[in-house]
Amino acid sequence: MPEKPPSRTERTQGDDLRPSPSATPVPDTTPPSALTGTTPQDRATGSPAGDSAARLTWLHQELGRQLAAYRRRRKRDKRKAFALQMATVTLSATITVLLGVRATGTAQDRLADIALALGAIITVLAAAEAFFAHRGLWILRTETVRNLEAFTRRLDYYQAGLDSRPPDPAAVDALHAELDGILTADHTAWQHLRATTSATPGTADTTAISTPPPAPSQ
Repeated sequence: MPEKPPSRTERTQGDDLRPSPSATPVPDTTPPSALTGTTPQDRATGSPAGDSAARLTWLHQELGRQLAAYRRRRKRDKRKAFALQMATVTLSATITVLLGVRATGTAQDRLADIALALGAIITVLAAAEAFFAHRGLWILRTETVRNLEAFTRRLDYYQAGLDSRPPDPAAVDALHAELDGILTADHTAWQHLRATTSATPGTADTTAISTPPPAPSQ
């Protein structure tokens, strides 16, 4: 008996089981950076752009704190150095006047005693200046503040050139290292100043405490 041809319904169901040409999977061409939110530069450095932006913000805030602290120290050391210097000069001038006054008898003896006491006070003030070295610290803090202000200008210049682009993580690390270099140079100069004043009481070497700014980062 000849085979019965399939009905229209059976042919339709069979056609539905065949793969449609339009169902062929299309390869995903979306770049990985669009899925992960990173750029090729970020993957090369191992740091997302968001992290570098946050670190740059922290660096700017830390620079502001350090600059404010060193400005306060400079003002304090300048005030103390000026007070000690003026007190010493005033007492010395007073002693000269007391010893030059023409008096006789008991008055002359009292003036001499006062001059002697003022001379002792001058000795104490000179020892305090030699120990604390306020003038040397004032010069040192002034140099450090100048270096921090110059670094602030470089940091602001770098931020102005970003133009809404994420900062380069390597550049942020270099700026952080430069800030650490300025603070380390200040601490080293302070140690040298303390060692100098301890070795030679009564004098403060203010010619060797200048802290040159660190070499610019490459």
